[in-house]
Amino acid sequence: MARVLPTKKTERAGVNEFRALMESAGHIVQEIDGGNDYGEDCYLSFTQNGERTGDIVAVQVKSGTTYRRSVGYGISCRDHVQDWTRSRIPVIGVVYDPDLKKLFWVNLTEYLLRELEQGRGPKSVPIAETAFLDVDTVESVVSRIRSFISWNDRVRPVELGILQSLSRKLRRLGNRNFNDVDRTPLGGVPYEMATSAVDFRERHPGFDPALMRWLTVGATLCCLAMMGPGLYEAVESVGHTSWLWNGWVWLVGYYGTVLYLLEVSKKDPQKRRARLLRWGAFSLIWSGWYVGIAYQTSAWSANPVFEWIFLTQMPAVAKVVILYLGSFYVHREISRRRRLKAAYPRGVPGGG
Repeated sequence: MARVLPTKKTERAGVNEFRALMESAGHIVQEIDGGNDYGEDCYLSFTQNGERTGDIVAVQVKSGTTYRRSVGYGISCRDHVQDWTRSRIPVIGVVYDPDLKKLFWVNLTEYLLRELEQGRGPKSVPIAETAFLDVDTVESVVSRIRSFISWNDRVRPVELGILQSLSRKLRRLGNRNFNDVDRTPLGGVPYEMATSAVDFRERHPGFDPALMRWLTVGATLCCLAMMGPGLYEAVESVGHTSWLWNGWVWLVGYYGTVLYLLEVSKKDPQKRRARLLRWGAFSLIWSGWYVGIAYQTSAWSANPVFEWIFLTQMPAVAKVVILYLGSFYVHREISRRRRLKAAYPRGVPGGG
């Protein structure tokens, strides 16, 4: 008699778990025949209030422990980068962990497009261990995917509103091919003044991101350095004479807080929290610029209430924020390792 391989059972378990979850939420899952599987296992049609929205994504479902990584999971994309980035509909990836009996998800198209724009050639797509897909998160995941579809350039014009729909139609009319083959070269008339720059950019795809990163860092450091003398004078003018509270100590605490927030925001795995930390750092920079430059120029004078709050209350607030963030990240890491030890009692694969 024919044998059913264990890997087949595991694969079906992932598809069945995904299908049961999405159908229980009211959405439609249409599986693709295994013989026609070229990187997608099924199509997912979204519904709202019992009616189909027209939003569709392709889904690649992976099952088993082989997709575990030291932190989270991963889906290989060696043979599918072009397929998943050029697809007319987005492609999402789902990994089913049979030990945890949990689904994890990632937007494959979004991740790969972002990596290609940065000049990188990814070999796999990582999935965070916090990217759960379950009854508690399914609606937020669906909302994120539909938002990606809506903002993607391939969305239906009817959902863009009248003005945007009209603008899109006019662009399409302007870009029509009028068979001017004899007069216009393929792709349009070349811009000779920019060819050398574009040639250099194509030969070194990672140069632009690195240049922008260093320009941003340089501009931030120059801004902090320029406001330093004014901030020192402002702190000294407040009247604190103790060695525990003078201009130099204040500047060390201020610069340390700004640099700490910027550094932590680069490493925080949650994008929303990272943006909030960056916003806090640049708010401190703007506040320091506003107060510090006022002591170096006669162009304006800082608001006395704002100046007093910034100079006297900022150090205490910054101290509390740094202590809270430090304890928050330590607690999260302890919880993460506890979950991994519970899931992998014999040791985490890869030593994570």
